[in-house]
Amino acid sequence: MKKVFAFICMTGALVALSSCGTAKDAVTLSSINGEWNIIEINGAAVVPAPNQDFPFIGFDTSAGKVYGNSGCNRMTGAFDVNAKPGTIDLGTMASTRRACPDMTLEQNVLSALGKVKKYKKLGSENIALCGSSNRPIIVLKKK
Repeated sequence: MKKVFAFICMTGALVALSSCGTAKDAVTLSSINGEWNIIEINGAAVVPAPNQDFPFIGFDTSAGKVYGNSGCNRMTGAFDVNAKPGTIDLGTMASTRRACPDMTLEQNVLSALGKVKKYKKLGSENIALCGSSNRPIIVLKKK
């Protein structure tokens, strides 16, 4: 019984450390400005199909614009630059409708972006986009 309790406590600590809600990992809005490669979605490394673009997202924090490529199609949208620091809503992204041979990555990127509610620093050079449960959904690396 003690081992089970210890396991539960350790698991809880790990979840707390990997959340998007920690103050030490807070990121200012200006630090997400620019273009970022999408390198991980829901814990899996992003691997584009042959002849497919690598997905990326760009933030223009002065204008509140977001843009990028989801692997096949271009995407664009807006976000509230006056939102509480560390929060961002990307649920209203628009996308072109080009058909590609493999739409799996495209669907994964757009689905994940629709769930993003927060962002945080992840290590020294990455950003995590998190959902409402504070778990990283997408990991970004500066282009």
